Amino acid sequence: MFPSDPLQAPLWTVLASLTHARRMLEVGCGHGYTAAVMASAGGPDCHVDTIEGDPHHAELAEQAFLQRGLSRRIRVLRGRGQSVLPKLKGRYDVVFLDCDWREYPSYIPHLRRLTRPRSIIVTANLNPLFGGWGGRLPGKPAIQSYLTRLVRDPHFRTYVVPGEWHSISVRV
Repeated sequence: MFPSDPLQAPLWTVLASLTHARRMLEVGCGHGYTAAVMASAGGPDCHVDTIEGDPHHAELAEQAFLQRGLSRRIRVLRGRGQSVLPKLKGRYDVVFLDCDWREYPSYIPHLRRLTRPRSIIVTANLNPLFGGWGGRLPGKPAIQSYLTRLVRDPHFRTYVVPGEWHSISVRV
């Protein structure tokens, strides 16, 4: 688990403003840094659901949200994305994938179902495709499959951010 770069924090304010975000979803909470940034960026009426498969990380994140006064606006959903996403209802304005990239291809049907036109999806951890960390990471076929399917999906317009190992998609 690697925390998000603090220099990326302004991105969430831009995305919240563009989408008038009231609901955001993060898949891969870690210790909760990005979920807290997302909730703050969205303002007092914005709620964030964050999915975390590691029980210890989920507990640490919940404690951090409580200490920062964000526990009423951020809900930690325990489990892997593959098991939690099918149970979610409603639409999200912003979705952030920051978890096991090998699961990303299976998320695409859920991304369609859980977003609305003009929702934005940010996908992190594209490192295996671009040789990040010396090319030693597994999962290059999964990332290729995910990006190929996302780019070809008529419901999304996708841009891969050069050098950042992220993609940004808009639901159309």
